[in-house]
Amino acid sequence: MVVSIIVSLKVPPHKKGSSKEVIMVDPLEAKRLAAKQMQEIKAKEKFKRQRQIEAINGAWAIIGLTAGLVIESQTGKGILAQNPFIFQLADYWSNIVNFFVR
Repeated sequence: MVVSIIVSLKVPPHKKGSSKEVIMVDPLEAKRLAAKQMQEIKAKEKFKRQRQIEAINGAWAIIGLTAGLVIESQTGKGILAQNPFIFQLADYWSNIVNFFVR
């Protein structure tokens, strides 16, 4: 018994601008284009990471400012008076300036 199978391949006509279009490119040019695209991707990732870091830094600054204001309302001391190191630093700089101004 012989079975014959007829296969009909219906290939759709090629459309212009199709995403499956094959373009022949010089290997060196393809490598250059890939390197350029990789640099653009890395630059976008770096910018995104910097924005995340700035957002985190801003959040910590707001938390610190809020804590300082809460302590100021409870103790009556201003934010600068809460940290004696700031006054020591101011004295340090005034001593340096006085040394050179004499």
